[in-house]
Amino acid sequence: MEEFLQRAQAKLNKSKCLEKVHVVLGNKSCDLDSLISTLAYAYFLDKVSPPDVLCLPVLNIPRRDFSYFTETRFILEELNIPESFHIFRDEINLHQLNAEGKLSLTLVNSNMLTSEDKSLESAVVKVINPDEQCDGSLELQASSSSVVVKEILQEAPELITQQLAYLLRGERLLFILNTERFNGVFLNLLMQKECDPFFG
Repeated sequence: MEEFLQRAQAKLNKSKCLEKVHVVLGNKSCDLDSLISTLAYAYFLDKVSPPDVLCLPVLNIPRRDFSYFTETRFILEELNIPESFHIFRDEINLHQLNAEGKLSLTLVNSNMLTSEDKSLESAVVKVINPDEQCDGSLELQASSSSVVVKEILQEAPELITQQLAYLLRGERLLFILNTERFNGVFLNLLMQKECDPFFG
């Protein structure tokens, strides 16, 4: 993951030379589910997209605000992913990329753009919205990361590294604790079935 993020940042600095940029944009709340889904899906796209497409995970907040997101920062620090590796919304000009015809957008956790981003609607190619995609079962409810990991496991399971599995597990455990839905069925179906093979 670190190598991917470093490479993405380096290529972003040369964006004037790029023909296509696919941005995975998290939501404004920048909660742990949104951040992990953004990182994981951009990583997945980077591996399966043509080499002339730059795939970027973008956190939808200014860099200066990230210090307030303590639970998110804790998980990333545990996995040795430095804050400096992330790309924040104030560090990339999406409107310019869109005007140049270079931008594709995947939205995470929301199918709505803010009023100042309405002009980017034409660039949206995918929306990861768990409220629309879940099947009503408990293990998929209200989690974009569950939707993302399901797609990765279906399309390219070899991309689920141990580090990515820990990221996804960390989000699920926090979700369970925060919503008081800690039960064996929920934990086993999502964590053991999908992620445990990568912890052996």
